[in-house]
Amino acid sequence: MAAPGSPPAGLRGSAAASVVSALARTVLGALVLLVGVCVVPGVAGWQATVVTSGSMAPGVQPGDVTLVRPVEAAGLQPGQVLLVDDPDSPGGLLLHRLVAVTDAGLQLKGDANPAADGSLVAPSAVHGVGTVRLPGLGLPVLWASGQRRLPLTAAVLALAALVGSAVLHRAPDDEARLACRARRRRAPVRTTLRGTTAVLGIAVLLPATAAAAFTTTTADGANRFQSARYYSCALAASGSSASAYYAFQDVAGRTATNTGTAGSAANGTFAGGVSAVAAGPAKCGSTGTGAVSFDGSTGVMTTTYAVPDPRTFSLQLWFATTTSTGGKLIGFGDGANGAASAEHDRHVYLTNSGKLTFGIYDAAADSVQTTTTPGSYNDGAWHLMTATFSAGTGLRLYIDGALQASRTSVTAAEAITGYWRVGYDTIHVSWPGKPTSEHFQGSIAHVSIYNTRVLTAAEVADQYRAGN
Repeated sequence: MAAPGSPPAGLRGSAAASVVSALARTVLGALVLLVGVCVVPGVAGWQATVVTSGSMAPGVQPGDVTLVRPVEAAGLQPGQVLLVDDPDSPGGLLLHRLVAVTDAGLQLKGDANPAADGSLVAPSAVHGVGTVRLPGLGLPVLWASGQRRLPLTAAVLALAALVGSAVLHRAPDDEARLACRARRRRAPVRTTLRGTTAVLGIAVLLPATAAAAFTTTTADGANRFQSARYYSCALAASGSSASAYYAFQDVAGRTATNTGTAGSAANGTFAGGVSAVAAGPAKCGSTGTGAVSFDGSTGVMTTTYAVPDPRTFSLQLWFATTTSTGGKLIGFGDGANGAASAEHDRHVYLTNSGKLTFGIYDAAADSVQTTTTPGSYNDGAWHLMTATFSAGTGLRLYIDGALQASRTSVTAAEAITGYWRVGYDTIHVSWPGKPTSEHFQGSIAHVSIYNTRVLTAAEVADQYRAGN
């Protein structure tokens, strides 16, 4: 005889009950698996923490659980999301992105915060690098710590309903045995209570909590952190160790300040018709959404920072133009202080039709070696141009994060010491598609130069996402 209030034998043995129980067991299994993902890696020294604030929104939200893996001080790189001892809250934890490694300590910043944290962090205070994000898994911990009884009670009831549904289905022979044994009639209740207590206990004991005083999006919006993902155009440059980075947000004092690894020695100078404009790549982050406009007849940025024979390099900048007379975006030459270069190569220029050509001069072969995009980009929209070269990779020209033109057979460049220039320099008649004007007419922002390395395709794609 069934106990009062227990489901009829016919219902418990039905196909509908079987489906409900199967679904409930699947959900419970997934919850147990997620909890295990948080707990088991602790054996290897990993650490789980519940995010308690929105400073890393929208990529990380309050209530998310993050897993961090241990990292050596030598392995710290700008762009990584770090769990550290909060320098401003003794005993607390902080989850923020590393933006710079200085002699005085690590500078962190929340992705959603307008400025970097005021206090530096010692490398010894780092618990690890953010590696896995489990969205919403720590919400019960957050609710409990904030004494939010309504959502916490709802979660307990939902979990109890799941456990009850999981044991709803009984085969006919099982039901018969239950009818013969009164003690077994209470088993579903005991199972529900034990299961609810066990899962909630694990959830509450899960991780410590960490303030996420972060700022900006993670490039991988789903479940994982990538250590070198960028959320602003400036961090795209610093995170990939650019030799020179010029934000091109103003022309004050006619100086283009370099914040790359080469330091102030590589500062540039604006000359001729250049002016600051507000309408730059709108999503480049807190480092600025403006640009510098070049007039197409006299405007140029030059440097006096000599670079000896760069044979492995990358060039990158954002540009927007509607010109039909072409012009040089960036290039390398022996002309300093604005003078036109007699020797010139390693440059990217627009043809009159708006296509981009990237090339070098091969002195041994006494010929220019170039590659040109199939499409045109004088449409007035903002585009990210990235050009890379090395003997092993040849010429590669990326537009908006994707490879558009390449020549792997090109392995040598002219051996000269020169200077990087933006917006103008000599383009000899021997270069294919020589434009009507050597001066670029349009806007440029966020110029990055890498004197000793080739950016990977993955880095270029990430850098495009930073401004798009």
